[in-house]
Amino acid sequence: MGMTREEMRVAGNALNKESKLWGDEAPQLDSIQSSLASMSLTRTEAGIFQIMYTAYEDCRSVVEDRAREGAVEFRLMADVLLDISKAYKDADEAAADELAAVW
Repeated sequence: MGMTREEMRVAGNALNKESKLWGDEAPQLDSIQSSLASMSLTRTEAGIFQIMYTAYEDCRSVVEDRAREGAVEFRLMADVLLDISKAYKDADEAAADELAAVW
């Protein structure tokens, strides 16, 4: 059994809202990635903390990479949700056109 037109509208609206949430979070991850990139140290800057330099730089680098990847994936998820929402809207419009053709 298919969805009613109202159910399709509700689903489409929910997908639009969810897409916005994912899209709104991507810039936050961009900001985190940018902040982490600026926290990179050289061995000279690390000074007396040479013993921790490698661990610090490895950890900072990994978190920076994950934030960058996360931003990309969040934008992708937002786009996918919008595409699905559009499919619901298109199906709803097609059903309305079919109904109009009958009358």
